[in-house]
Amino acid sequence: MKNLSPLFLGFDIGGSSVKWGYGNCQQGILRFESLSITSKDLDCLKSVFLSIFTEVDNSIGLDKIAGLGLGTPGTIERSSGMIRGTNPNLSFWTDISPSVLIPAGVSIPLVYDNDANLMCLGESTLWEGITHMVGITVGSGIGCGYVHEGRPFGGAHGFAMELGHVTVVPDGVICNCGRGGCLEAYSSVDGIKRRAATLDDYPEAGSWDLRDLLKHARSDQRLCEFIHEGETMLARALSDLTVLIDPQLIVLGGGGMDGKLYDIQCINAMMQDALPVVNRGRTRLELAKAGNRAGVLGAISLAESELSR
Repeated sequence: MKNLSPLFLGFDIGGSSVKWGYGNCQQGILRFESLSITSKDLDCLKSVFLSIFTEVDNSIGLDKIAGLGLGTPGTIERSSGMIRGTNPNLSFWTDISPSVLIPAGVSIPLVYDNDANLMCLGESTLWEGITHMVGITVGSGIGCGYVHEGRPFGGAHGFAMELGHVTVVPDGVICNCGRGGCLEAYSSVDGIKRRAATLDDYPEAGSWDLRDLLKHARSDQRLCEFIHEGETMLARALSDLTVLIDPQLIVLGGGGMDGKLYDIQCINAMMQDALPVVNRGRTRLELAKAGNRAGVLGAISLAESELSR
């Protein structure tokens, strides 16, 4: 069957896996897969990408791919295209260009952006009439992206919208980024697991998955309080963000929301209550529609918009 339009290959790098797929904005995602990152080092990540390219070449042929889009954790310096600063969940992934992941001999053009920006971009294609939209991912960390009239906003240097690293508790719990009191240290899944590991009962908490965390929380009020505190701080951060940029819509996604770590109705009630009267009821809060496919969808959308001109 003849393709209606060219295909684009999208990647979404996470703290523990690489999600990928190909498609286009007309047909959507035609294939979606995920591969685990078994070792947090550059050689492993390159090996994962080589496996993906090999699979795509064997299944449909790389000659069918018109462009590549990639979403990556970390802050991307606009002037150099390099990932800069601390990358808490992939510590090796800094002072480097994502282009190193493309195997030798592959000459398909590549565009890339922060993973939360592309989650938001992917979601923005699914909400009719929305031109000012924030996307938040709750997972290993807290990601945040802002799409204004179809384009991700990166700020003057490419470092904008790092909501996970705003300070919510002065001199508070140390975040993976090295600073104390970041939202991510309190509201992310890994942040709560690290807090659980400080309790004598749970030295192994760092190896839990979300289901383990929620199972233990059912019988331990201390863990329930960590989760409630994370939910409350996230709601307050969203109210502050709403005051600053006045979006039409905020969508919450990521593994934490998919796994029911937080109740979106509770977050919305707390967020609206914390807003100035003039802002209340104007910014909607919704669950992401695309789930864990949003980042790949955004990567495909970015590649199609940037490379089809």
